[in-house]
Amino acid sequence: MIKIHFKIAWRILMRQKTFSLVNILGLAIGMAACLLIVQYISFERSYDNFHVNANRIYRIKHQNYSQGNLIENLPRTYSAVGPALKSQFPEVQEMTRIVKMTGLTTARQPNGSLVAFNEKSIYVADPSFLRLFSFPMKEGSPGALQNPNTVVITAATAKKYFPNQEAIGKTINLQEQNSGTNITATVTGICKNVPANSQLQFDFVFSGDQKAGNWSYPDSYTYIQLSPNTNPKAFEAKLSAFLKSSISLISKTNNNSNTQGKSDLNNISLTLQPLRDIHLYSNLTDEISPGGNGSMVWYLGIIAALILIIAYVNYLNLTTAKVMERAKEVGVRKVLGSQRAQLIKQFLFESFLLNIISLATAAFIVSLAMPWFSKLCGVDLNFDLWKNLSFLAAFITILAAGVLLSAIYPALILSSYKPVQVLKGKFMNSAQRITLRKALVVFQFAATITFMIGTLVVYRQVNYMKNQNKGMNMKQTLIVVAPQNVRATDLDNLKYRAKDSTFQTELSLNPQVQSITSSSSIPGQIIDYIMAYTSHAQMAGEKSLRLSTFEIGSKFIDQFGIKLVAGDKFTADSWNRKTPAMMLNEAAVTSLGFKNAKEAIGKLVETKNGRGRVFQNEIVGVIQNFHQMSLKDDFTPIVFRLSDPGSITHYELKLKSSNIPQAIAQVEKTYKRTYPESAFEYFFLDDFFNQQYNAEQHFGQVFTLFSGFAVFVACLGLFGLTLTTITQRIKEIGIRKVLGASVANILLLISKDFIGLIATAAIIAFPLAYWGSNQWLQGYKFRIHFDAWYFILPVLAAFLLTAITISYQSIRAAIANPVRSLKTE
Repeated sequence: MIKIHFKIAWRILMRQKTFSLVNILGLAIGMAACLLIVQYISFERSYDNFHVNANRIYRIKHQNYSQGNLIENLPRTYSAVGPALKSQFPEVQEMTRIVKMTGLTTARQPNGSLVAFNEKSIYVADPSFLRLFSFPMKEGSPGALQNPNTVVITAATAKKYFPNQEAIGKTINLQEQNSGTNITATVTGICKNVPANSQLQFDFVFSGDQKAGNWSYPDSYTYIQLSPNTNPKAFEAKLSAFLKSSISLISKTNNNSNTQGKSDLNNISLTLQPLRDIHLYSNLTDEISPGGNGSMVWYLGIIAALILIIAYVNYLNLTTAKVMERAKEVGVRKVLGSQRAQLIKQFLFESFLLNIISLATAAFIVSLAMPWFSKLCGVDLNFDLWKNLSFLAAFITILAAGVLLSAIYPALILSSYKPVQVLKGKFMNSAQRITLRKALVVFQFAATITFMIGTLVVYRQVNYMKNQNKGMNMKQTLIVVAPQNVRATDLDNLKYRAKDSTFQTELSLNPQVQSITSSSSIPGQIIDYIMAYTSHAQMAGEKSLRLSTFEIGSKFIDQFGIKLVAGDKFTADSWNRKTPAMMLNEAAVTSLGFKNAKEAIGKLVETKNGRGRVFQNEIVGVIQNFHQMSLKDDFTPIVFRLSDPGSITHYELKLKSSNIPQAIAQVEKTYKRTYPESAFEYFFLDDFFNQQYNAEQHFGQVFTLFSGFAVFVACLGLFGLTLTTITQRIKEIGIRKVLGASVANILLLISKDFIGLIATAAIIAFPLAYWGSNQWLQGYKFRIHFDAWYFILPVLAAFLLTAITISYQSIRAAIANPVRSLKTE
């Protein structure tokens, strides 16, 4: 019986080649798009699942409040928190702390040469790091960090620093960027390259000092592993009492600290973040690695579902439209003795065969598209969903539901008619079936118009963030990373200052360099230098809070074209002032309680130095807010101080040459002459700044791609439906032509129903698209405003696509010889 069903189904597919091709192609593209999106979603949701105890690992989140307002929301906390929790709470089974570093890393080769690289993925962690996390070891054991002055590196790093030689036992030297700290360690372990779906991305893990830590500054990413059966909510509730019991120790420590005053100690909150939620659902200041976006993943999931639904709606719509053509076949089979159940089985088998062919085609499309799709998403994807039993079960269920839903309705319709009525030609499409087809077309195009509006909004928002005036001029700004090893050895003498002065002076004389300045950070980079400031503003009284502190050269503001709002800018003589000078941006003026910029000028603000001594700073100027970080966030309150050469991390060069490669080569030559022991590293500031929008850009590309798929699938369905409609009305078209109807009249006759359906779809799509786009835009502090053309343009595009899709078949039918269509069968 199966063989007979297969033969009949195959013959029908071959007899209706165009119809079958449209159905198979529509379903295949829908399935392929769905599989690609689900693979991406699966990857994003798989972050950190590979750790053995991932469901019991949490990160400590640190929140700091000032006068009831959240001023810091950090993924780091005090280094003393982890050891204290482990010693005081039996629920804490394991703990590790991580301090992220950047700096110059060197290794001596057997021939005496030195391999040196500026590295950014360096961790200093407790020995428990490899026990708490399940990073697989290639050489060594999870106890590789147990002893001081040891380091574990990845397999790729071992190959990079020790090519064609054994890395275990070799020595690596780190000269840290900010403090100039020098660490020399022995390689005691090599782990496999860190999986792409890990929020902890490192090349080196140096052993920490294993001390109890301090309560002075939140500098440690702290992870804990709770014991089995521990209720995380109940444990989190204990953290408030834990902090209160530690206040006396914090106060005692802070008497000799420059970071946090006693008045803020009761304004700290500690909470738990599940490890597996960090990548998608954490957007804290200074994350250990760039995260994903849970909302974007959710939106893509909706797109995947809708594309698959559109594909099956196409199939159902085209199949029901074909009911009339299959009526006489069913009538003959019923006369010859076929039972209703047999007819239903035949239709189900035809649907199953078509779905299987579509699935095979979809698998082929996915295999071809996966490398390109990975590049589009910005992640390294492999199609491994078939290994996931839950996915397989869900996919088989969806496939079975698709087969049933797309076949059962037409099968029930055809098998319900009496053969006498069918064979006499009295079988006609009912009003209910016509209404259903129209409703399905409206659904398809409502979804596709919504996609087009969403695509336009995403594109405009990303373009807006990248091109909006950021309050500073970053064009042709070359960033050169300041040397690390020189500072480490010459920080406390005049030698480094002399080299810094020589480097800047030589480049300022270079005809290809318009100007040069330096700073402790750069736009687009989180300012990790935070200090506590106390102001005495007339409006707010005494106000103490922690603010980002940006140390800049005297030419920084002019070079970046930042507008001065009040007061004066730094000059070279600012170092000679009796009271140290400071500048604020407008956001810092408001944060410190001043009514306006003019009121702040000349006021004194207190802070502490490293020995706990309070000293005064005078506000000499206020500058306009500029976007230190992306337009996703509000303006950062920043305090500006004049930089000392020891705090410089970057040089900013404004180039005026059109020959950029030549200019860079000259800068490198000067750099190597001044700092021969250091690696030359550079990049352009605008490229670096725009990296913050990589997630949005990838999302926009993926959204656009699959919106295009949805539109294409809908147009395929429209093409097939038009073909079927024309076939059913061929005699009517012939009669109208005999009576004098023109080609334009025939084209309008066929088109008007579809045009009306598209208009109805647009009315439904507008509020849905507005709501969805507005929800997405809520995540951005600076965002576009809706214009009418965001809605008009997609609707016009939908009308144009509809006209193009149905024109060919309509014009072909309109110019055909009516004699042929009016012949009796």
